[in-house]
Amino acid sequence: MEKKYLIFVCGCLILFFTICSSGQSYSLGWQGTDLIPPDQFSDVNRWYTGSSTGESCYVTTDTANVYLHWKFGSGKRNKWALCFQILNEPIALSDLNIIGVDVKGSPCSLSRHIRIKLEDGTNQSTYIWHGLASMTRWCEKLAVLKKQFQGYVNWNKIQVITFEVSSDASANDTQVDSGTVVFRKLQFASVDEWQRAVSFETLKDTSTLDSIKNQTLRGILSRQAANGLFYTWLEDKTSFLYGHGLILKILSIEGQWNQSIPLNVYAEAAEKLALFLVSHQDPKGFWPRAWNTDDGTIRTYVEEYDGTVWMGDFPWIITGLVNYYAKSGDERVLNAIQKARSFLYNLIDSNGRLYTLNIYTDTKYEVTSVEAYAAAILSVYELGDSAKANAMLNYISSKTWDNNLKYWQEAINFPRPVLFANTWMAQLIYNTPDYYKATDALSFVGKTLFTKGPGSPEGFDGIGPVATWYEGTLSYICAGGPGSQMLFDSIVKYRYADGTIPAYNDNFGGKVDVWAVDWSSLDGTAWLYYAAAKSSPFRIFYKSPDIPYGLSFINNASISIYPNPSTGEFSIIHNDQLCDINNISIFNVLGVPVVKYSQKNIQKPFTINLSHCKQGIYYILIETNKDFITSKIEIL
Repeated sequence: MEKKYLIFVCGCLILFFTICSSGQSYSLGWQGTDLIPPDQFSDVNRWYTGSSTGESCYVTTDTANVYLHWKFGSGKRNKWALCFQILNEPIALSDLNIIGVDVKGSPCSLSRHIRIKLEDGTNQSTYIWHGLASMTRWCEKLAVLKKQFQGYVNWNKIQVITFEVSSDASANDTQVDSGTVVFRKLQFASVDEWQRAVSFETLKDTSTLDSIKNQTLRGILSRQAANGLFYTWLEDKTSFLYGHGLILKILSIEGQWNQSIPLNVYAEAAEKLALFLVSHQDPKGFWPRAWNTDDGTIRTYVEEYDGTVWMGDFPWIITGLVNYYAKSGDERVLNAIQKARSFLYNLIDSNGRLYTLNIYTDTKYEVTSVEAYAAAILSVYELGDSAKANAMLNYISSKTWDNNLKYWQEAINFPRPVLFANTWMAQLIYNTPDYYKATDALSFVGKTLFTKGPGSPEGFDGIGPVATWYEGTLSYICAGGPGSQMLFDSIVKYRYADGTIPAYNDNFGGKVDVWAVDWSSLDGTAWLYYAAAKSSPFRIFYKSPDIPYGLSFINNASISIYPNPSTGEFSIIHNDQLCDINNISIFNVLGVPVVKYSQKNIQKPFTINLSHCKQGIYYILIETNKDFITSKIEIL
């Protein structure tokens, strides 16, 4: 009897831990409570209408939906048409965190927006979805956090709820326009009640993973042009920067070299891409944001409109080139890496704050985007500078982590939940004391951004949720989010014949603050490779020894470096005491040692011979019985 009882208890414990570790108790998406009772929501007599001068509207309903029929007149001005309901009794929403609504639009101008308003009788708070009125299918559970609403309202006394279609005078459309927007299931929920995942979910080892990975690699290789670039989009024949960093890292992983000589097709493709990047680097150290693939001419030089370098793209090339050099040993890329590193480091404060640069005015602007920080942090880790990368990670996390809702905001002082901010940060923070934030944040976006879009496959949108974004969903899978296996199994069914995947499972262009097309995506296909390989672009494969950058020589220390013309006795003084020298090492900019001296062959005066080293920046690391000391050496 005791033995049977023990077996039963052990079985229960195994089942419990299996459920917890597999994330089976966690469900994607969220369910809410109706803000307005269904019978009142669908009562046409409870809805009132209003519009700006020159516009008109009316309301109809059925058993579940509210139809706002609107018409805008000609002329350039602010235009709006709305319907609103006055509640029988004020409702208290101070404990809610999120509001969601199902919306369906109709054919109309892309500049027709949808706004939701909550009023307390005196003040109002609003949120707007840009271009949503032109969506001709249902967008379900469009979620907005209470903290995203603009305006000050007493959340304990909500009395009026309004749906509005609007456009701004700046839209510059003067034609008559009309349409219908349908609303249903206006709901709210408290995030505090949401269940969070307790562990990361990894994909099961199956015989199909290698097959998917290899098909993906063939699809990637087929997109390389003769000049070394890859088609980000086959449809418009463009190459964007970010994806080339992802791809160069993949080719470096798969490539084989012998003394810098490529031995397989991946190494050959990597070399062509790396040399294109080296020859097309701006003298300041960054790269153009996009090229025309066929002829290699520049399509977009810097971030559109503001003349700044977009940090969400540029650092990925550092990551790609570092991995290429570490695997191939091709020293032709070292100067480009050094220039890019210098450009980036000049934009990082000692406390980890990141800036970008207007290339025309040399004006620095603070970066606020979490996605941009994540890309830059990864590149700094790849350069072997953990201290600086950790400072950056701590800085941006402290500015954007919401300790109540447990997610990373899109940017500093911008609370919108977006996918990359949370999937990328989750991967960076995995090996830190704050690792628990990763599962919390992945659980959060698993609820708020989950969507089916126009159908299958299920997944996440970057901002919406409006349609399934394959690339973003795969970044969630690489991060180990709950439900990863189900999502992966669904997505791989929708690959194209060449092994690549679409960007989205819909094709509506620029609406609702996203650009959704069903074109074959280089970037998304790169993430498919990492997912099938059970890896991530945020995994550092070729870790250089950490160099404590930022330290300086202790006073009275001097050293002569050949061939640079300086002389002096080699002695290190610390706290007025002569230090014993244990080891001396010289590293290149990637942290790879090029010269090393042990204690037995260090004598005074001492000269380090760097005559065999190429021009560039090097670092000397001196290990004494008191401290580590570093300094920068530049060979001209």
